[in-house]
Amino acid sequence: MNFSGKLTAKIVMKSDYKRADGTCALYLQVFLNKERKRFPCNISVTENDFDKVKQRIKKSNQLHHDYNLIIEKMLADINKIEVSYRLSNQVLTMDKLEKEYNNPSSRIDFIKFWENEMEQQKLVLKKGTYRQQYSSLTKLKAYKSHLYFHEITNDFLIKIVGHFKSTLQNDQSTISTFLKNFKKYLNIANKKGIITPLQTSEIKIKSFSGNRTFLNKEELQNLTAYYNDAYCLSSHKYILAKFLFSCFTGLRFYDVNNLTEDNFVGDVLVFTAEKTKKMQRITLNRSAMFFANPKYLLNENFTNEYVNRELKEICKFRGINKRVSFHVSRHTFATNFLVSGGRVEHLQKLLGHSNIRETMIYVHIVESITNMQVLKMDEILKL
Repeated sequence: MNFSGKLTAKIVMKSDYKRADGTCALYLQVFLNKERKRFPCNISVTENDFDKVKQRIKKSNQLHHDYNLIIEKMLADINKIEVSYRLSNQVLTMDKLEKEYNNPSSRIDFIKFWENEMEQQKLVLKKGTYRQQYSSLTKLKAYKSHLYFHEITNDFLIKIVGHFKSTLQNDQSTISTFLKNFKKYLNIANKKGIITPLQTSEIKIKSFSGNRTFLNKEELQNLTAYYNDAYCLSSHKYILAKFLFSCFTGLRFYDVNNLTEDNFVGDVLVFTAEKTKKMQRITLNRSAMFFANPKYLLNENFTNEYVNRELKEICKFRGINKRVSFHVSRHTFATNFLVSGGRVEHLQKLLGHSNIRETMIYVHIVESITNMQVLKMDEILKL
């Protein structure tokens, strides 16, 4: 292989030294600007089993297929490093090549770059935002352990989105969250001078205005009955206390988790929202007060991921056929608040929305519910 006339790579055999079993070691030999470096292939075969012209293991060796895959990967890794540096207008030296080969850095590997940048922002990112971005990074790493910057193309994005849809069965909102986070760190990389085939302006993210899952009156009564049941698991009781409290207050997961007895002043809840950093004051209704039992509400701070897994199991056990996560409690509060006659501008304040357009999403949901209820009047005459 010849790269830009400066870097060459080939597989060579150290035939001047034979092991006790008559085999010789293979090396990946690289020349860069007249400087030579050898990387061990960790492969040892006899001279008769190695084709010096093709630089591959002959079929006479039982492990020829596996050995040749290793060789091809080593050559491909060198190629990726050279291409990444050339496309990013960076000077590649032998020292840099050796470091990148042994441990791809954030200058050529987007996943490494994302990890490093997120760690630097850890102190300024809100807990929920950090966990969301970390979750997106984990999904990317599960799909591909190393993602070189020159591999970030429109075709790559189409393939990974297709994987999320067909293989992981992710919904569109989950995919949009991933794309939003992917786009953010790609934009940071581009601003730092790292060139990629795909530009952030080409990444289009769909927005959503409805189809938010919420629980109706009967489903809330169902979960409350289980909460009150003497056979309710203790771990489920802690989780349901927080979830159902949120169903009647609209608090986010981390705001519920951060509550202490000092936040309760009679029937009024006073707290600073973690996401907006705004102080909020909410008058608690009787239902919220019922689930404000400190024994369950203020203890056992489980992770969001654990709570979501358990909520799915609880709902399945109780026959609630909806995809329920903790955030569904916030949608439940908003929807039932409006159905009960609450005003949208009051809901905006209770949810802590800075823009009423965010709150109007729930108005559209309630309108669709109302339309369905009107159509039920056809059952009166059964025409």
